[in-house]
Amino acid sequence: MLKKVLAGRFRITGLLGSGGMGQVWAAEDERMRRAVAIKIVHPQYGMGGAEVLARFQREVQLAARLAHQNVVTVHDWGEVEVDGRQTLFYVMELVQGVPLHQRFDESRPAWPLAVGWAAQIAEALHAAHSQGVVHRDIKPANVLITPDGTVKVLDFGVAKFMGETIGGRELTVTGALLGSPPYMSPEQAEGDPNIDHRSDLYSLGCLLYHAVTGQPPFTAVGHWAVLLKHIKDTPKPPSTHVEGLPVPLNDLILGLLAKRPENRPADAATVYEALSTLLADHAVTEPGGSILGGTQLGDSHSVSGLILKRAWELRAEAERIVAEAEELKAEAIREAKRTVAVVRRELGVLVRRAENLDAEIERITGRASAEELQLSEENYYLVFRQSINGGWPTPREFGDNVEAVYGISLPDLEAMRMVQRFSNRFTAELEEDHIA
Repeated sequence: MLKKVLAGRFRITGLLGSGGMGQVWAAEDERMRRAVAIKIVHPQYGMGGAEVLARFQREVQLAARLAHQNVVTVHDWGEVEVDGRQTLFYVMELVQGVPLHQRFDESRPAWPLAVGWAAQIAEALHAAHSQGVVHRDIKPANVLITPDGTVKVLDFGVAKFMGETIGGRELTVTGALLGSPPYMSPEQAEGDPNIDHRSDLYSLGCLLYHAVTGQPPFTAVGHWAVLLKHIKDTPKPPSTHVEGLPVPLNDLILGLLAKRPENRPADAATVYEALSTLLADHAVTEPGGSILGGTQLGDSHSVSGLILKRAWELRAEAERIVAEAEELKAEAIREAKRTVAVVRRELGVLVRRAENLDAEIERITGRASAEELQLSEENYYLVFRQSINGGWPTPREFGDNVEAVYGISLPDLEAMRMVQRFSNRFTAELEEDHIA
């Protein structure tokens, strides 16, 4: 095939890989001047009349409508002779990337990295399912990881074509199966011809289980034994294999692996949202949990965007809580100040009342004492004369002397009046003495 030109424009430049269903070649689109990849279907599946050709054309055209960043774009299709037999091929974008199964062979990724990949696969599935395209063969080998971490899903539509071709011809190629047993849904394993998008979700669950635990949910010697486990056995929770796996992730994977399609998540969009939320929460809540670099997602990728959106939401919520707390604090301070002012006013009123009461008590006490002692004007005048010391006593000095002599307290006003009266009297007496 090397250097061969297909459809008068696609010059083969090298072999990229091969599998049970065919080979993938690198090629140069001489018309568009761009590098492409070409998948050539194995001759035994390729041609079989107008019906097969029409079916292949239909599936490739459906796949070509999937314009999405996580789907390998299909450009064209055609027929070619291989080993003397006519077969089919389709042309797609050439993606510089590593198949996911090779990444799994290198090492088991950290769970945020695995979730980042799965979220992008879910995006690709949502785009396909929205247009009625079911992949039917989601597995690590059909997922490419580009150097910047973008996921590209291959072979949309091809698995369905193969299934219809094999089913229509009743072909069995020495144990060959449509699909990959470690990632096949129970309904696929049972040969149900009416599978829908939920079969892809099960396969995604198998792939994610493999990514986080290092192995698919079911393993056995022989493909049929594995398929039987998909149909009958309950998978062990991923958390039994991985310490510290988040409970929501563990539960999501088990939900994807539900035996009955109706018990799985409703659609790929739901799965994407759950996975993205896991990434966002991890990025903004765990110490060192930022996964914009950890998951190797491009900054423009929607998962990264959702993480940033989630981070801003949490930051806004935190700022709102802080603002409310500050407002509550300010209101508490204002209320405390109002309370202190009210208390001070009330205390001032009480103090004045107390002073008035004290004065009234003194007045009443002084009057009562004077009445009890039956003090006369002369008694007070005697104290006044004793209080003269080079000058008239002040009301306070006079009051203090009265209290010292008789043990009673004179109100200030009464003391002042007595001092004035006695001063006049004493002056008059001095003048009489002088005249005499």
